[in-house]
Amino acid sequence: MKKVITLVALCLIGITAFSQFGKPEQFFSFEGFYAPSHYLYTGTEPNVDTDEPFKQIGLGITNYDPLSDKVNLFLNWGVDLIFSDYEWKSAPYDFMGHQKTTEISYLYFSWTVRGDVGYLIEIPSTSIAFYPYAGVFARFHIGGNCYVKAPTYDPEDNVIYDKTTKTSLFTKSESNPEPFNRFEFGANIGANAFLGKFMLGLNYGKAFTELTKDTRVSELRLLVGMRF
Repeated sequence: MKKVITLVALCLIGITAFSQFGKPEQFFSFEGFYAPSHYLYTGTEPNVDTDEPFKQIGLGITNYDPLSDKVNLFLNWGVDLIFSDYEWKSAPYDFMGHQKTTEISYLYFSWTVRGDVGYLIEIPSTSIAFYPYAGVFARFHIGGNCYVKAPTYDPEDNVIYDKTTKTSLFTKSESNPEPFNRFEFGANIGANAFLGKFMLGLNYGKAFTELTKDTRVSELRLLVGMRF
């Protein structure tokens, strides 16, 4: 294993050494992404799922500013607009002699501001470049709701029907005593590949503040974009 790590390090050093041509210049990228994400339970209560998956999709723009005239070290910062979608469905259960289920969904929008430091590795005589980076992010949740669909009995009409109730995720109420926090802060690490004007990227991020009590978020972003 040590030999493999050493070989990879030597290859990166070699690529870096040959990638230093031309003065680094500022550029931008516009990207869309899909992010399989997770609510990670950090509490100690028994019989609680420790990992609840959900998905995010979003659009972002990133500015890359060179930090040096001699090496391809960049400070990149950007903003994202994100839509998050969580869905949960119970196992069938008996409700007044009928098999029913309960469904819960979270739908909400967020803004994210990112700041990273990365190194642009350009492959000589090609339009291919790689950009590993790491940094931090701050996220503001604009708003969203929790929807609960559950069976209900109407004694007047003597019928059972599915009733959907809506509750704000970010407002404390009788039905939501522990609302989501508006702000999150975290760190991320990733890498982009630039193929001419096209960009492909992979990014892993994890919040170090709680979204709600005993719950933090992690995400794996798959990015596609354009470089300008």
